[in-house]
Amino acid sequence: MIVVVGIGLWSTRSSGPSTVPVGKKAPAFSLASSTGGTVSLSDYAGTNLLLYFNEGVGCDACFYQTAELEKRQAEFDEAGVSIAAIVVNPLDEIRPVLDRFGIATSYLIDEGADVSKAYGMLGKGMHADLPGHGFVLIDGTGRIRWEREYPSMYASAGEILSQIRPFLD
Repeated sequence: MIVVVGIGLWSTRSSGPSTVPVGKKAPAFSLASSTGGTVSLSDYAGTNLLLYFNEGVGCDACFYQTAELEKRQAEFDEAGVSIAAIVVNPLDEIRPVLDRFGIATSYLIDEGADVSKAYGMLGKGMHADLPGHGFVLIDGTGRIRWEREYPSMYASAGEILSQIRPFLD
């Protein structure tokens, strides 16, 4: 499974103000998944998890980003990184877009935006009530190791991998 979270320049913090406290325990969550069932942060205990917060429906660039990550999923798997995308759209709105882009990656549904808010991701893009294009790396102990916001709304999978490798268990 791949979970994606925004990533940026070489450091443990974004180029702007930090959105999540690097080194702190990641906020717990339990969200409905586009692939069925519910997914919780605790499901990833012992695994590196890359969360990808994005604007969702209406932002094709966000889905192109996910498709790029999927193409390189084997490299993330080899690095021991699971990826999950988080959006605030309802499941019935997100499924047709995932089908249109041919995306199999799990999209976690944060309709109330509580998780996006807990991770400091709301209002980072063009809309105050939506996440921007941000990534958060959580290590196997549940600690936030790295975060990045990409205002350009795209980062290559290779760039993301190179940015997170120093923080992998």
